[in-house]
Amino acid sequence: MNRRLTRGLATLIAGGLALLAGCGTNPPAPPPGPSVLVPPIPAPLNGAKFVADPCAAITVDQLQSIGFGDGRHEQTREGQCLIVFGPSVDVTTSWFPPIRESISTLYSDRAQGRDTGNHWEEVTINGYPAVIVDVEENIPSRRDKGPKACRLALGVDDSTLVHIKTNTREKPEAGPWQADPCGAVKKIAEFVIDNLRR
Repeated sequence: MNRRLTRGLATLIAGGLALLAGCGTNPPAPPPGPSVLVPPIPAPLNGAKFVADPCAAITVDQLQSIGFGDGRHEQTREGQCLIVFGPSVDVTTSWFPPIRESISTLYSDRAQGRDTGNHWEEVTINGYPAVIVDVEENIPSRRDKGPKACRLALGVDDSTLVHIKTNTREKPEAGPWQADPCGAVKKIAEFVIDNLRR
């Protein structure tokens, strides 16, 4: 047997033995995802109540008590409650069926580069973690009038995220919030926390 053939057989046998040796082992674990520090929820609220009825989160009377005009509930899709004030001002509380988001999944999605909205501002509402995730800016010539709309995501328990969106559109029906929709969602989040306490 010539030397080249002997060397080739030795290489083939060594490769086969290495392959056989690896047959019984588990595949390598995937690299860990980015480490995410999620703010804690101080005491779980009644997320199940909100999922069953998103209108349980806020009432028309509560919105009127902070300066919104005359409002009414309108029929909406599953997982959403819409209160309208005139033709272009509204407040929405929602979750997104069939997905059950949480404050943890929101932070994890952001860490992994997934779309979580056009804005990221971490806030705390009466001890509960929240993030302003969307801000609809006004047209450039009216930036001094404030944004047109704002959405906040509020963690209420380990499996429920309440999305609160306010469209104020510079309209008088929004009362003192017409130039401050982000201030409005923070104030509304305080009501949501009170309404969802067990």
